[in-house]
Amino acid sequence: MSEILKELRSLSDEKIIEAHDKLAQHTQVGVNHYLSEIARREQHHQTEVMLRYTKWIMIMTPVVTVATIINLVLVLKLF
Repeated sequence: MSEILKELRSLSDEKIIEAHDKLAQHTQVGVNHYLSEIARREQHHQTEVMLRYTKWIMIMTPVVTVATIINLVLVLKLF
């Protein structure tokens, strides 16, 4: 028997993993089990890449802004 949704949501990650591992000992899996895990890992990898790109953009934005301001000041001094 399963928990009601409210109880399930109140469980800690450790309790959910423990319940999963206990049930998994008596469960047969099919191909979709492994395909889902591959898809989950690919999504995790894509998320990590996007986070690296986001950090790079966060660093480069002030650098480009400062360079643009310096360029503008230099151009205005010529006039």
